[in-house]
Amino acid sequence: SRLALADGATMPLVGFGCYQIKPNDVARCCRAALGAGYPHVDTAEAYRNEAGVGEALKGATPRPFVTSKLWPGNPDWKQAPKSFDDAVAQCEKANVALGFPPDLYLIHGPFSGGPEHRLAQWTALVECKRRGLCGSIGVSNFGIKHLEELADAGLETPAANQIELHPLCQKKELLAYMASKQIAPIAYSSLAPLSNWREGQQSAKEDRGGDVIVADVASKVGRSEAQCLLRWALQKGYAILPKSTTESRIVENIQLFDFALDSDAMASLDALDANAALAFGKPGERFDPTTAP
Repeated sequence: SRLALADGATMPLVGFGCYQIKPNDVARCCRAALGAGYPHVDTAEAYRNEAGVGEALKGATPRPFVTSKLWPGNPDWKQAPKSFDDAVAQCEKANVALGFPPDLYLIHGPFSGGPEHRLAQWTALVECKRRGLCGSIGVSNFGIKHLEELADAGLETPAANQIELHPLCQKKELLAYMASKQIAPIAYSSLAPLSNWREGQQSAKEDRGGDVIVADVASKVGRSEAQCLLRWALQKGYAILPKSTTESRIVENIQLFDFALDSDAMASLDALDANAALAFGKPGERFDPTTAP
């Protein structure tokens, strides 16, 4: 029930995702997740809810594994890239907000403006780890080119890469490269094929009709479509981060270990791959951060 990281540490396979959960609601949701048995909570500077996560976990025994992320800055959004000092300072702020060092600290994306900025930020995370400001260090949304930059510079290999992964977006070449370096895959947006995924929120999803293949698999297994998509990811060997603010769904999304998808169901879902990165961008204007210059 744990995933091996490239640095020899391990992390839980299932975590509670906190993306787009309002700061004044995240403590309630995290407490519900803890009550349901989630062993991992995933937050980020950009989510603006690290402090709420810290409040929810205060006194929790045992304390769950916690991931947080450094927002790197994005010149395309008129944001200055974070410097080495900025990155270290932000990790220190995450420690204060959470009340403890995150077990895994990631650079949220490679879109900080080029190799120079990515290397400065990664060097900062290496320093944060050395100082005990975080446990393992990794990245998110990095493509092969970005990972090779770190290797070519002789820097520590990221322990994990958190990327968009679901049947419509399978990233096979990137995953093969990561496997060759023992970089653990953490999936986000696992439920993107669902008709109600991020409904009313910005994404590149255009088709709201749902997917008949996913529905058919769920019908045959006797589980929800969400559970089947999450189970698909687990059987692929990915850690997952289901998110909900509805307590019944929070519970449902971790009830994944008393059933399995057979080879036919897995093959049906595998066949949906369309290289469709949906989490960033907007309808008609997709953006895959793993291809950022």
